[in-house]
Amino acid sequence: MGVKEPSDVERVRLSIISVEEALQMYKDAETAEDRERLLGPLREKMMEAAMGTDTNGAAAGIRNGSSVAVAPPSVSGAASAVVPDAPKIEAKEVAMQPPPTLTVSAPVAVQKEEAKTDNIDKPEQKSPQAPLAPIPEDIAALDDVNQQLSTAAMRLDAQTVTTLLQSNPGVHMDEETTSSAFRAVVNAVDRAEVRDEPIPPSVPQMLHHIFDADLKHLLTREKITKNVTCMMPQTEGLTTHGLNYVFDDGEHKNLPLEEGRRCEDGNCCDKCSRNIFPTFALEDEINFDTFPGLNTLTFNDVEKVSAATIIQFMRLIERVRRTMAHEYGLDLKTLLPLQAYSRKYVAGTTQKGGGGGEGDFVTLHTDEATHGGYHYSCVLYLSTQGEDFQGGDFVFNDPKDPDEPEEDIRHMSLEEQLRRTGRKLTPFHPTRGAAVIFSSGWENMHEVEKITHGTRYAVPAFFTTCPVPEAAYTQMVAGKPKTDEDIADDWLHLLLAHRPESPMEGAGRVRELLMKWHYMCTPLSWH
Repeated sequence: MGVKEPSDVERVRLSIISVEEALQMYKDAETAEDRERLLGPLREKMMEAAMGTDTNGAAAGIRNGSSVAVAPPSVSGAASAVVPDAPKIEAKEVAMQPPPTLTVSAPVAVQKEEAKTDNIDKPEQKSPQAPLAPIPEDIAALDDVNQQLSTAAMRLDAQTVTTLLQSNPGVHMDEETTSSAFRAVVNAVDRAEVRDEPIPPSVPQMLHHIFDADLKHLLTREKITKNVTCMMPQTEGLTTHGLNYVFDDGEHKNLPLEEGRRCEDGNCCDKCSRNIFPTFALEDEINFDTFPGLNTLTFNDVEKVSAATIIQFMRLIERVRRTMAHEYGLDLKTLLPLQAYSRKYVAGTTQKGGGGGEGDFVTLHTDEATHGGYHYSCVLYLSTQGEDFQGGDFVFNDPKDPDEPEEDIRHMSLEEQLRRTGRKLTPFHPTRGAAVIFSSGWENMHEVEKITHGTRYAVPAFFTTCPVPEAAYTQMVAGKPKTDEDIADDWLHLLLAHRPESPMEGAGRVRELLMKWHYMCTPLSWH
């Protein structure tokens, strides 16, 4: 499709947008050296705008994969749609600094062992080589490839990032560059919403690079793994074809088990484990000021949630998915989220209803017994024990080894004695940013002890390896995405449209979101 030649008035307005984008990159620069490098292009854009002769604005927008629109006549009005500190859309903007290292001081009561399920016989999944886009001259002129990556990320130039990464094996976006890329994504989404435009394809393209980088960063951090024998009930039919069982404490821990992985209708790995990541998310990634509502988010109700918070929540859940695929040697496209939400636990309250409701404890259970499709589980913590709440340990509850001595529990209440008799309890003390990832079978029975004071926030997420029937995609208004524009449209309509909807409409949207998750979070070449 051709691009219509802009009129003189439109040319001036496009020049203003061009100046604002150059100014944004200058403001986002992390070092004095970067600002000095960007000062020349900024001055050139300002001179071109003043003379009304900038003819490159439209071309630059198309090159970056974004839509070009006419800004309002007022310069100050246009600036408020782009510059992060503009008061009109301040609530939707992200102003993150390079993330600091999160120090976890609470003890981790899980035995540290050599991981056996770490990326089992699974090569790193890579997209095939595609024709590479040329690198813009000003970026190519930079001597260091990391500076080139940083500049391209700030510009939301996903195609240049792709070219640089594929042309330089072993190079990846560092945490600072990844943060810059995320800010560029959020700014682009907010601009599109203010102007009532489609989300540019460069947004999901850059998000795919961010997701890749997130996993690389996580794999350099501490991980504590305990391998366990997969277990399933001896009795047949407890969860067959959707029959969901929730046992009380006494019944559940005494359930006769045998070795094996049930994984009903799925394609699970035959290895089971428990993985503790003390720093799964950095402090800046779960900051409630930067991401308001992150601790209360559900996909069913996102109308009034900022784009920054929604995208960050998706980013965290996708990090979980990729981590599970890596740890258990699963093909990424076979693993999909069935449920993920933020949950609030409040001392002195009783949970009413299903997941997401407030309560001050969680009884002993097995995730796969609760829902036959739950094959892998995660809990990401948004609060720290001892600071935000008291009590509330996450506890793995196992049969005690016959050779282990019995602990003295005579001073405990009768209820606690019954809970502990013949059992080995392994508590984990939650800290902000930590995550527990584990196989969802009966080898990992667990509970949450009663919270005695304060409020505990966490994000439970459950994943399945059950395939989505192809017929489900054909029944959607828009089926599987076939182009980058289709992927961008799915991000908009399934997550970021901020439109009112009925509960039934919301449920249908979320169901489609979860079925399309892999197609939204990976490039076309991975589909």
